[in-house]
Amino acid sequence: MMLSFEGVRKRFGATLALDDVSGALEGRTIGLLGPNGSGKTTLMRICLGLLRPDQGRVEMLGINVLKNPVAARAKMGYAAEGPGRIPGLSGLETVAFAGELCGLRRRQALLRAHEVLDLLGLDEARHRPVETYSTGMHQKVKVAMALVHDPVLLLLDEPTSGLDPQSRDELLDLVVHLRAQGGPAVLLSTHLLHDVERTCDACMIMKDGQILFSGPLEALGRRQGLVYEIRAARDAEPLAAALSAAGAIIEPAPLPRAFYAQLPQGADVDLIWRQAAEVGCLVIHLEPRRGQLSDAFLATIGARRAA
Repeated sequence: MMLSFEGVRKRFGATLALDDVSGALEGRTIGLLGPNGSGKTTLMRICLGLLRPDQGRVEMLGINVLKNPVAARAKMGYAAEGPGRIPGLSGLETVAFAGELCGLRRRQALLRAHEVLDLLGLDEARHRPVETYSTGMHQKVKVAMALVHDPVLLLLDEPTSGLDPQSRDELLDLVVHLRAQGGPAVLLSTHLLHDVERTCDACMIMKDGQILFSGPLEALGRRQGLVYEIRAARDAEPLAAALSAAGAIIEPAPLPRAFYAQLPQGADVDLIWRQAAEVGCLVIHLEPRRGQLSDAFLATIGARRAA
């Protein structure tokens, strides 16, 4: 289990930022989703031991974060939201300094800084002062600072906020690359579902300091009923009728011999294959309908509490 929470509460004056948060996160890349003010940043800072909850328990890879915050932070890298430049330092010096703060010797910190800046595509700008960097370049430097000590878990707080489309794509591509190449597990905090769809295999959705959903993205889609676009080699009507009888909602699709099927809650793609075999329908195209996770996310944050 990457992270687990039990009864975590945190209040700032009259504001209840986290309201009895309990749950667990497991996966290679997990999206922490929710509207602004939902408690995402507060929860991440508690995971890092930078904030102490009023009550509750937090564990990271089996380490009790509240009792052993230094041991937990040694395994984590954190790229915070917002500006964090150190004026007068180059990109290389900034990342190496972060490495030294994490316990690396100066020479080792410089070598690692070169490595991660190469990984992030900042090789040509490494000797320039960070105050001359664009917003996208600075976001990459913050990620490099979080990666320099080779953490087990990388926490990214709104990493694509304020970026132009190209810089956003480059940063999301990096997250995908880390997952594919066996890099650290990633906890990506964002209010943009598209970023999670592109990079993550699981998510946690928060609203008003509570967890409304935690699990694989596929399970999020199933809560509302997955929608598939189905195209048959010949007549699609028998399959549409069979799925309708099994509880699916059928809608016409613009292509010939095609239709959309919203499966009943809890059902998966096996239902389609079973019904196709029973009616003798040859399916030549089957894929999830785009936007269904957006619908499921909006439906989830519209709920008061988790089911």
